[in-house]
Amino acid sequence: MTISDKNMNYKIIDKQTYYRSGVFRHFSEDCKCSTSMTARINVTALKKFSEDSGTKFYINFLYILAKVLNSREDYRMGYIWQTEELICYDQINPAQYIFHEDTETCTPVYTVYNVD
Repeated sequence: MTISDKNMNYKIIDKQTYYRSGVFRHFSEDCKCSTSMTARINVTALKKFSEDSGTKFYINFLYILAKVLNSREDYRMGYIWQTEELICYDQINPAQYIFHEDTETCTPVYTVYNVD
């Protein structure tokens, strides 16, 4: 998933009234850190759906990921460190990369997320 501030709509969150302001302050001031997660997930049904429908597994997986990320404001949040603004994007759109064998380069292709 690629998130870019350019041409994206978002609202600025008031850090003083944000319902998780204490947690935000703790992790942004007291103990600056980052997190990551790796998990095994069963994609057997998605693989079968992709084969049966003649669609690409990767694109279907990106759709599911975008659907989850767009389901909650907490998942659409970002922080603009230059202005110290906590923001919530209106929507997160998936990006996929097309590999060009002749030049061995990639071109990003952006897709506007659609709930349907």
